[in-house]
Amino acid sequence: MTGREVQHEGSAGPARATVLTSTVTTPEEERPRSETLEGVARWLRGPARREPSLARVIDEFSWRLTAAGIGLLRVSLNTATLHPQFLGATYLWWKDLGETRKLMIMHEVLDIVAYEDNPVLQTRRENKTIRRRIDSDQTQFEFAVLADLKARGGTDYLSLPVESPFGFESHVVSYVADEPGGFRQAEIDLLTGFARDIALIADMRSQRQIAENVLSAYLGAQTGPRVLAGKIRRGSGEEISAAIWSSDLRGFTALSDRAPSGQVIATLNALFDLQAQAIAAHGGEILKFVGDGLLAIFPAPTPEQARPAARHALAAARETLAAMAAHAPLRLVIALHFGEVTYGNIGSVDRVDFTVIGPAVNLVSRIEGVAKARDLALIVSDDFARAYGESGDLPSLGAFDLRGLDKPHELFAPGV
Repeated sequence: MTGREVQHEGSAGPARATVLTSTVTTPEEERPRSETLEGVARWLRGPARREPSLARVIDEFSWRLTAAGIGLLRVSLNTATLHPQFLGATYLWWKDLGETRKLMIMHEVLDIVAYEDNPVLQTRRENKTIRRRIDSDQTQFEFAVLADLKARGGTDYLSLPVESPFGFESHVVSYVADEPGGFRQAEIDLLTGFARDIALIADMRSQRQIAENVLSAYLGAQTGPRVLAGKIRRGSGEEISAAIWSSDLRGFTALSDRAPSGQVIATLNALFDLQAQAIAAHGGEILKFVGDGLLAIFPAPTPEQARPAARHALAAARETLAAMAAHAPLRLVIALHFGEVTYGNIGSVDRVDFTVIGPAVNLVSRIEGVAKARDLALIVSDDFARAYGESGDLPSLGAFDLRGLDKPHELFAPGV
């Protein structure tokens, strides 16, 4: 089978703590017409482990089971993960939709769906199998999802905890029958064994996925994969050109002194979100958070990309400052510079940081100091202005002697 997988850039709604990230669809003519349960087992223990994604595994597994005579409406795999935004992932195959969806589950789901109404969480935390017949005349069910499944033709619900061979949190595999009478005991025994095979495949993929999640969360979407690819030797790095962003909050110290710590953290996270969203939307990457400030870059791998990088950096700064207007009395100071930096690993023998260093980084820090002294929200260097290319949009403030630098630099104050 060659199911088509489409990646999505989904967003969660206010009442649903899920994000759709990919969909796999296998055309009807490519689905297996006949299969044996022994054939399903052989596929799970061989070719399935070479599939490029878990979504494809669940999709083909489900169609193979259907071809083998198991009457199914839905198959799902729920896996836990280590991610600051997401609790885990759910892979959902629906026969009536003819597709498999990968949904990332946000931590907020625990606040939205009560534990008593969450069969997946109960299956995992209590390590118990949950089976509910849903083909009766009843209209009230223990779990709200069962009423939805019945309305779509479901007759039997089976949720299985599967212990991780590698010590991760248990996976949950669930099956929903659509045949009258639900699952037979022999089918339940087979599906339970298949769930263990699915969990093993999930574990094989989870190790790398968790590493990618953690590195991307702490190092960034561009830097994280570099580290995972082996670029971790101290002192290693490369020279790159980039627009460099340095920002800092004004008035945050006063807020920290008078507000409860929970409110301070929530405010700081919200303000970092404003910057992070604008930076990411314009191709930049945050390298580190420093107190209530941050350092980011907009790489320009070739000379032709210098102008677009500068334009994206300035656009992100303006968008951030416009969004900051709702957070008075806090004010943000942003300094932008363009130059050469060393992008790589620095630190001690057993503790390194993947970041940028060099005179350009020192310069953007000095420019930020001028912005604070002049009470300006946004200030850019002469090198940034040259990369940007339109001086009329960047009113000059004049030349400044910057601490630690041999020659003065002309600075500019773009309108915000």
